[in-house]
Amino acid sequence: MKRILILCLSLCSISTASSKIALTIKVNGKVFVIEEANSVKQPLKPGTPLKDKDKILTGKNGFVAIMYLDDKSVVKMLGNSDLTVSGKRSGTQINKSLDIKYGKIAASISPQKGNEFRIATPTSVASVKGTELTIDSQPGIGDSFTLIEGLIEVTNTITGESTEVENGETAVSTPEGSLEVHETTADDVAGFDLADVEIPTQELRFEVEDEDGNIKEIIIRFQ
Repeated sequence: MKRILILCLSLCSISTASSKIALTIKVNGKVFVIEEANSVKQPLKPGTPLKDKDKILTGKNGFVAIMYLDDKSVVKMLGNSDLTVSGKRSGTQINKSLDIKYGKIAASISPQKGNEFRIATPTSVASVKGTELTIDSQPGIGDSFTLIEGLIEVTNTITGESTEVENGETAVSTPEGSLEVHETTADDVAGFDLADVEIPTQELRFEVEDEDGNIKEIIIRFQ
């Protein structure tokens, strides 16, 4: 097998290099990943590439930020959260989705160029074109989707009822089937302080294998 060194100043040039869809860019506390292929829980470290259907778990004080390789959409998980990262490649783009079992998630989603970024919980589904939002999903209680910027559509999967959520609004979807929208309050964003952490400029290295069996070392420098 050939070993090829590639220096990347942007993510666009590596978006089709392999089955990898996202990259771990920051980790604090206890954070674990479970690959669909082997179901083994392993510590997640900065620089670890992620594949379709990888499950991420955070401990009580855990925090992790991941970035999709095609458009730099960033997803941040706070403590006590369970999230499965999904993505299917279509040309140079990745059709993205997040499956949240429980927890607090903050996301900054780049415009999806005709595709939708799907976010699913046990109670709800949100369709995102490009936006900044937070999600708080708690078993037995339901979900809150707080929109900071952009526009999303939230559907309660129990009743099929849908509603649009605009800037400064929060949608609350419950297991009983209710779906309501109200102006965002301080309580809606409580606990998301860590999601404002800035990701420092850094260099990350990892290896991928292309369809011809060549091993490529990817170096990513980003701000």
